[in-house]
Amino acid sequence: NCSATLVGSVTITVQALPTATISGTTTICSGDTATITFTGTANATVTYTDCLGSNQTITLDAAGTATLITPVLTANCTYDLVRVDSNGTPNCGQTQAGSVAITVQALPVASISGTATICSGTTTNITFTGTPNATVTYNVNANPDEFIILDAAGTATLTTPILTADSTYTLVSVASNGTPNCSQTVL
Repeated sequence: NCSATLVGSVTITVQALPTATISGTTTICSGDTATITFTGTANATVTYTDCLGSNQTITLDAAGTATLITPVLTANCTYDLVRVDSNGTPNCGQTQAGSVAITVQALPVASISGTATICSGTTTNITFTGTPNATVTYNVNANPDEFIILDAAGTATLTTPILTADSTYTLVSVASNGTPNCSQTVL
């Protein structure tokens, strides 16, 4: 029965599983883009789903971040984390949970109406209607812009001064006064 002492060992290095998180803009105006930020293990590949539910991938940089600008959005949308892979040897990976729900606010609207013909030396009322609490920008005879705020019902009434010549009241734009402050030109 022969025997000998042997020397040798195997060192097993256990690589930590990669991680990833997602964050970003949560409310935008219709027609805008949102920014989605991924953070986690440096150089890892993150798999996520876009607004259509399709799997997409993005690679984190050496600092462990990546930024994505969404396409122009006109409806609510959610980006969800699916998994993260380390891209090393061995290639470790795991599923990840997290999401960014983007709420898309409709653009405010406004319209203008009033009596089209009056007698010289009288006044009339101009009525603005549209998105409740919005600020409407208008001008009179193309002079500098003026502003009026719609009430909670979405209306505002302006009494003109005494008029002795034709006057044109023109809508310019409307802003929602919310967060974010959505606005658009009104033609």
